[in-house]
Amino acid sequence: MEIRVRNTINARFDGVMHERALYTGGCDCPMRRRIDHRKLIDGTLMCVETDEFAHKSYDSRDEEIRYDDLVAYHTGRMIFIRFNPDGKGVDMEDKLDRLVDEMRHQIDRIERGENNGPDLLEIIKLFY
Repeated sequence: MEIRVRNTINARFDGVMHERALYTGGCDCPMRRRIDHRKLIDGTLMCVETDEFAHKSYDSRDEEIRYDDLVAYHTGRMIFIRFNPDGKGVDMEDKLDRLVDEMRHQIDRIERGENNGPDLLEIIKLFY
């Protein structure tokens, strides 16, 4: 499923990186935690995670620690779009269209400077 999401993102957006380690300037020390899909826009890292089965089997505390690690490593604003492709009741093409719309919305917000709230991390959940 993640490949289908990646292909959809690549068909509509330039510059999105997939499953690559994060690096910081002046350091060849990648973080072991990876983000499924990410794009750096004006200092904000917009991320898409493909959460098959809504990551129901994942420990919620581990997910919080993961966010903390990523925010500390990036040291800037991050927007995570958590995309559950397995939820029932919505056609997959419609889900992908909604994901693309949300990504466009977040890119527009970032480019207009409207993501300057007090929190370094925003999480948007689709189809949970």
